[in-house]
Amino acid sequence: MRVQAGRRRILCCYIPSQANWLLLGVILTSLDLPIDQPVQNRCGSCTRCLDICPTKALTGPYQLDARLCISYLTIEHKGAIPESLRPLIGDHLFGCDDCLDVCPWNRWAQPAVEAKLLPREYPDLSVMLHWQDQDFMAATAGTPIKRLGLSRWKRNICVVLGNIGNRSDLESLQVVASGSDVLCAEHARWAIQRIECRFPLT
Repeated sequence: MRVQAGRRRILCCYIPSQANWLLLGVILTSLDLPIDQPVQNRCGSCTRCLDICPTKALTGPYQLDARLCISYLTIEHKGAIPESLRPLIGDHLFGCDDCLDVCPWNRWAQPAVEAKLLPREYPDLSVMLHWQDQDFMAATAGTPIKRLGLSRWKRNICVVLGNIGNRSDLESLQVVASGSDVLCAEHARWAIQRIECRFPLT
């Protein structure tokens, strides 16, 4: 399907009138519908998506090492995020669309009008580290974030705070570091160390 619909070097489907900012859906039908012609590849010599990838997960045109992809690491990956990749995640809390952001074809992308797709407001990262399951479920209901679960959500928060946080975040991180969730505790300790290195006490 991806080949028939057209694809960019970032391995995403592409529709000329909407570029590649789109969600895929499926309609099951017994109707005998005509088959569209494949869309022409129009990447040309552009390599913006390859160049922008923070972890170099796009190893070449139409080639992706999913083990390095921030979207995989922060959404699909269930375990600890490798330490060598954590600094490269930057402030990406849930997924990464850098490759889409720089695609020239997205200059024609249209903003979503569906209410469910509009951005939501969330509390500060350090506040969300104190969330219990019921807080997480209520705040993420109806969003893809919900399937992460609270543990991986906090794991991701710890990584982001390790990259962009400051000393005001240490108290919340220390609570997580001393908690019973082994996955979160390890990422919180990593974040604490990073912040203390960036902002040493004088």
